[in-house]
Amino acid sequence: MELNLGNPRNGWIQTTFKSADFELKFIASNIPENPIDKLCESLILLLNGIATELCWNLEPECYFFALEPSGKQINLIISKSSKTSETPNLIFELIGDFKSVILPMYRSLKKFNTLEFNETDWTKIDQTKLDKLTELIVERKNG
Repeated sequence: MELNLGNPRNGWIQTTFKSADFELKFIASNIPENPIDKLCESLILLLNGIATELCWNLEPECYFFALEPSGKQINLIISKSSKTSETPNLIFELIGDFKSVILPMYRSLKKFNTLEFNETDWTKIDQTKLDKLTELIVERKNG
């Protein structure tokens, strides 16, 4: 699994999610909430055994990434909603683990925070959150 976060511009970010037989490309907004920060928070919750969901807002559509722990496995469920549908439509589901789901997402966050961009285009990930996530990743790797 791979998650590529592009260089943000004017509150929008090019995002590509790839799995063995699935690819999803979209441009997400940082309104009403920053999905990159939300992804960092979601991984922290997931590493603490808590199911979570984040929204990539395409205005007016949304992609939802639900992350659910199940023992040592992690279920990643991607669904899409639009103004016309009240219930999100399932478009992809993946069952993976720490190495195949969490690590690739974590690496994409670390890489994103090294990109050079203007604060008016997007804000960097809160360093305290990223440090907490790094601490949990290291614990899991060494545990």
